[in-house]
Amino acid sequence: MTDTAPLDAIRKALAAVEDPEIPISLQDLGVLRESSIQGSRLRVVLVPTRLGCPAKGEMERRVRAAVRGVAPSLTVEVIWRGDRWTQDDISEHGREMLRSHGYDAGVEAQRRCPYCAGSDVKQHGSFGGSICKVPFSCRACGSTFEMLKSSVMSDLPATAGGPKPPHAEGRPLLRIV
Repeated sequence: MTDTAPLDAIRKALAAVEDPEIPISLQDLGVLRESSIQGSRLRVVLVPTRLGCPAKGEMERRVRAAVRGVAPSLTVEVIWRGDRWTQDDISEHGREMLRSHGYDAGVEAQRRCPYCAGSDVKQHGSFGGSICKVPFSCRACGSTFEMLKSSVMSDLPATAGGPKPPHAEGRPLLRIV
């Protein structure tokens, strides 16, 4: 690596990049799948929550800006893979963050209100504030909330898609090749 930035600083910078629509890191959301350094090139692999996600450009910009802030001489290559993203890709910390901001971070079969944990919830349409969100209301406490929608229909087999995010398999976020 030709840059003088410590690897730890690059790891921290990548881990801190947040989703443009939800206050959660791309790492905790399971969008950031891997990164590797080879010479002066940093390769970052991302998987969108929805294949047609309109925020992909902004996520990419944020990743580049974060790396540029700690390692300005690295060339950043962002690769978008079309793997299946599901709510299972969200880290436990990410689930806590989503719940604290009014999102149901559970599995679709176990929909619960993030405010009262009630299960008597009603879906209001297929899309919320963006294509990756579905609006709900809780009949128990009257709160409205959103749930993140998986990138493909939920009836596909769980084995579809590629590798899981690093936190799901205990892999390091950054590796040197």
